[in-house]
Amino acid sequence: MESPLAYLRTPAAGRAALKKLGAKYPDPVQWIDQEQRLNDRTSSEEYSSIQPTSVPPEFWPERQPVFWLPEFEAPKDQFRLYRNPARPLPWYLEGSRPGFYSYLVHPLTVQYFLGRDIGGARWKKSRFLATPMASHRTLLVWAPRSDQPPFAVKTSLNRWIAGQNRNVRLKEVKRSVGVSSLLAGPRVDLERQGVLLLDDPVGLMPKGANAGLVTRDIPSRLGAGEEIVPVFSLLASPHGRPRIVDLIAASRLDPVAWVDKFFFAPLVYQAYFLGMTEGLLGEMHEQNTLMELRDGVPTRRFWHRDLGGFVFDRELRRLADKGLEELPAGVRQRQLGRGGAVFHPVLRDYLWGSMGYAIGEALRKHLEIPADSLAELYDVRVRKLQGLILSAHGMRTTKSCEKDLDRYRKRKRPGFTWPWKSLREALRDW
Repeated sequence: MESPLAYLRTPAAGRAALKKLGAKYPDPVQWIDQEQRLNDRTSSEEYSSIQPTSVPPEFWPERQPVFWLPEFEAPKDQFRLYRNPARPLPWYLEGSRPGFYSYLVHPLTVQYFLGRDIGGARWKKSRFLATPMASHRTLLVWAPRSDQPPFAVKTSLNRWIAGQNRNVRLKEVKRSVGVSSLLAGPRVDLERQGVLLLDDPVGLMPKGANAGLVTRDIPSRLGAGEEIVPVFSLLASPHGRPRIVDLIAASRLDPVAWVDKFFFAPLVYQAYFLGMTEGLLGEMHEQNTLMELRDGVPTRRFWHRDLGGFVFDRELRRLADKGLEELPAGVRQRQLGRGGAVFHPVLRDYLWGSMGYAIGEALRKHLEIPADSLAELYDVRVRKLQGLILSAHGMRTTKSCEKDLDRYRKRKRPGFTWPWKSLREALRDW
């Protein structure tokens, strides 16, 4: 079998392929360019443990590699398919013959699949080019000989990064598609509240392997003046000061007030909306959260990705009077997680402990802000919003947000009404 490096285009050919794609679809190419270049991962001593030492440097996102994507097809009975019932099977997973699926493989995982017993499997001539996003295994993919828009796939990567094998396991496939299915109905409500999703609607896994793939939606075109920027790209400073500093300077707001207005207020609000109305919460850290800007100004709407990282709070979903009937065949409640009282620990660990900390470190290098100001800001925002929500439902609050939410969880009668129709309305009242 060929070396994985044989799938790589030369750097010049890769740049030319991305330039050609960008001429027709500039928005995703601009977004991916920021993901790849504006990333401090490999230069940060503090986070050196996540450097992908088992991945050849030629495949690192920072190198902006472009490679052909290996692919095989096999009879449908050789696969497990999980699909959000509201979504069709993506065209690129259809086999060349009826009754077959086509499966996309990262070049570094070809050898793994060659060692699996997949009946009737046949390797195909590569149709697609790909380049990695911030994650080595999540790829922007396009067919250079087709007019189809680019798409994204989270592929299995049979390599160890940060102490974990990065194959997409069965439990991750089921949770991704399960969360996608639960959020399919309220999508319009989510967008009204500023929550935009990079959806993971379909998962495919060959039988006899615990290495699947998950399809991921990406917008191929944005509105006039709009752009998507991963939060870590706003904070990166490989060529000087990070972009977040320029955004603050252009706003003429105090730095802490800017972080409150454009980060903590909308994201704390979105977290509570997801938790209290759906019993779900994503990992709001700087890789999974992407800011929307319009004409260089944050809109306070955020894209959220990696539905496989969402956690499930059973009692909050029960009190919202919602069941799990929307889960697709083959996905059960237990695959969503244990369903315990996870809201506050997850919100604190990711929104404050990861993103808030990273924002504070980036700003302190370039701007003067009080040492504990962002931590205090986070606490104030959480306490005030939860107090408004619970008081609207007849509950008195104390100094302990976690204990107050636990008391709410113990209510016997379901029934919950969100107090605000939109993010804009809430931010006026809050």
